[in-house]
Amino acid sequence: MAVNASYVVRETSANLTRNITLTVASILTVFVTLAIVGTIVLVRQGAQNLTARYQKGVEFIVYVDPDISEDQLAQVRTSLEDNPGIREISYIDRAETYADFKELFKGQDTMLENVTAEDLPTSFRVKPVDPSVNTVQGLVNYYRKQPGVFQVTAATEVIRQLKGMSDFLNQGLTVFGALLLAASALLILNTVRTAMFARRREIEVMKLVGATNWFIRVPFMLEGLVQGLIGGALAVGFVFLAQRWIDDLIDRGPALDLLEPFSVDSSDVLVACLAVSGIAIVLSVVSSALATRRFLDV
Repeated sequence: MAVNASYVVRETSANLTRNITLTVASILTVFVTLAIVGTIVLVRQGAQNLTARYQKGVEFIVYVDPDISEDQLAQVRTSLEDNPGIREISYIDRAETYADFKELFKGQDTMLENVTAEDLPTSFRVKPVDPSVNTVQGLVNYYRKQPGVFQVTAATEVIRQLKGMSDFLNQGLTVFGALLLAASALLILNTVRTAMFARRREIEVMKLVGATNWFIRVPFMLEGLVQGLIGGALAVGFVFLAQRWIDDLIDRGPALDLLEPFSVDSSDVLVACLAVSGIAIVLSVVSSALATRRFLDV
């Protein structure tokens, strides 16, 4: 028995409206689930952007003692220049250091009045050959022990903390999203099975007069697909809102400047939307296909 398009549309519409409360519940569950999935993808992409940006640009600063002699300063410079793990160094004298200090403490007159250029250490800004966190941390630890060195600073610990935070967040959201995906699949499955159970006598009659399994199955599978697509479309819209919320959060003030590379661009949003759409289709088709098997064996 061939599948008629008008029959499919009519039966699918009837199935969707017959259990309207369950249908709405399925759509909302799919929406919430896929919205979280889309957010997980955005967060993961943002975390990758953040760690890649800082790992690619990790430098460290070697501050020398303020009263260091010229010979000791030359020894520190030679040690840095001869180190095969260092690609480039630049020396920052007291005038430039004091200019940075005044910019950093702008508006804090008490601090500026009590500190002069002679009180500040000069420094070397160092770019390593390998900018990975572990390599930079090894160089930092080495130069902290060198004579004439006052302090060595790098953002390696901050990067570790940011990466750990993003990994923890990704893992938590992934587990939560997986649980909601399972709940959505079960809800779609139960919705379709409820519709089929309500019409089981009609299905038996259709089977007896020669209707094929696919003739019976298609309207019910489309019911699940429509639920998944509507929930997926709502989730795609939520992905764009989530991108705006992330960008607005990062732009709120200078305190969050460190998270500026976390922002996601249009390609990240596209990846999230494709993931949401693909999961919506697979989730609804697989769930409804499983649901339609029970009542087809007459």
